[in-house]
Amino acid sequence: MGYTGKAVVYKIINLNNAKFYVGSTVKIKERFRAHRRKLRAGTHHCPHLQHAWNKYGEDAFVFRVIAYVDNPLELHAVEQVFLDEHHGSAQCYNYARYTDSSSRGVVRSSEHRTAISAALKAHYAENGHHAVGRKHSTESRELMRKNRSGKAVSDATKEKLREANLGKRASVATRAKLSALRKGKERAVEHAAKYNKAIVEVSSGEVFSSLKEVKAKFNMSPGMLAKALAADRPLTRGANAGKHFRYAPAPPGV
Repeated sequence: MGYTGKAVVYKIINLNNAKFYVGSTVKIKERFRAHRRKLRAGTHHCPHLQHAWNKYGEDAFVFRVIAYVDNPLELHAVEQVFLDEHHGSAQCYNYARYTDSSSRGVVRSSEHRTAISAALKAHYAENGHHAVGRKHSTESRELMRKNRSGKAVSDATKEKLREANLGKRASVATRAKLSALRKGKERAVEHAAKYNKAIVEVSSGEVFSSLKEVKAKFNMSPGMLAKALAADRPLTRGANAGKHFRYAPAPPGV
């Protein structure tokens, strides 16, 4: 921490209404200067304190030490006692509820979440995501495989994934990659039988002899058709919205 001999918990107090912000430090002069500099610039991390500073002006606020802590390693624990007592009350400006994380316990409004989402999208649109093109090592992939192995996906999660992907079509590049991977591979007997099974488009009653015919007629990707068959209900998105695909019943005696 760069301990200076004085670990303290402090308040920034509004003299007009006695409202306050609680903090802690081992470098009191530097911390007060940092608070004042950010508040003057309008960039303070605590929006409630910043709004009050803007409204009442710098002269309305004083900095006061409210507790000295002998062991600097216990400083955050002592500060947490004050936060537990005052956070959420009308008198406390603190936005964060916990000293170990500025965001833990903070409930952001839908407008705030939307603003964060828009800012991140704009940033990554210009700079690219740090994970794009990154390849995990063999050891990392094995650890991830072991971590996920045996974990069942809930029905609710499966439904969300299905709804999110229903009607989506893979890009030309993705389809080309999948095609290259599959070329030369022989289908299992069960797979071939399923692939050549008759399909009926329920809304029109039209019957097709294979998945290939359906994909050609409706310009559907294999994944989209597979999801539509698994869902067994009309599509809700895309050019084929309203179409309902189902495996045709087997002829009698088969």
